[in-house]
Amino acid sequence: MGDLARVNTNVAALRAFFTLTDINDRIVDVQRKISTGKTVNSASDNPAIYYAIKSTRRDIAELENKELNIERGVNFLETNSSKLDQVSEILLEMFKLANTANSGSVTSAEKQAIQTDIYQLQEELENIMQSGVSKKIYSGFTIGGLENVYVSGAGGTARNENLQAVLTTLTLNDLDLVVTGTTTETTIENLTNALDQIVQDNQFVGSFIRRLGIETTDIRSEKANLIATLSTIQDADIAEQQLELTKLQILQQTALAMLAQANAAPQSVLVLFQ
Repeated sequence: MGDLARVNTNVAALRAFFTLTDINDRIVDVQRKISTGKTVNSASDNPAIYYAIKSTRRDIAELENKELNIERGVNFLETNSSKLDQVSEILLEMFKLANTANSGSVTSAEKQAIQTDIYQLQEELENIMQSGVSKKIYSGFTIGGLENVYVSGAGGTARNENLQAVLTTLTLNDLDLVVTGTTTETTIENLTNALDQIVQDNQFVGSFIRRLGIETTDIRSEKANLIATLSTIQDADIAEQQLELTKLQILQQTALAMLAQANAAPQSVLVLFQ
């Protein structure tokens, strides 16, 4: 009768139990994969794949950090670009006013109004440069108070029809641009130079923003590829795992049945005592 005659140790039942235990462990593993959606949930599942997953996630995190830093940089540059736009508009308005004052048909009252407008524009220009444009772009950009805007008949001490607008040194990217006006013509010329410098610098900022935009696109593309790679090695195929679970559940039932039969088999030895 072989193993069936050895009642003290039911080898057949023991083997059926080991098989059932293995199936139960596999069922638990599949259920975990289905619940988490991952093929590897710990280093013990697959050490090599686990390492590859962690390395890929680290690379993705690094790209995300780069993208965030670039986004902050773009916001910083766009803020400064917007302020430079305001500066250029103010300089353009001052340029228009200087041209208006250069006209012989302008009355003293009108020149007095021009004088006031230029002074207010200059004050706003100074406020923008002090509070809006970062020193990281401009090592120094200072515009002093408007001095001696003399227009004949406008309360000034000058005896001529020239508008004198005196601005202190304008430093752009370590380049000194002096905007002074001993006559209306030189003031117009110097305001033109200042406006050109501001536009050129804003063009540079815009080019850098565009470059960062291209870099952001590249980073997002690389990140998408890494995420796809991570999905390939990490994500569980739910349909496949469900099929595996169904198979294991059937095997579990058959193992239980065989265990029951193996436990009942030694009872056949009782006929020897009848």
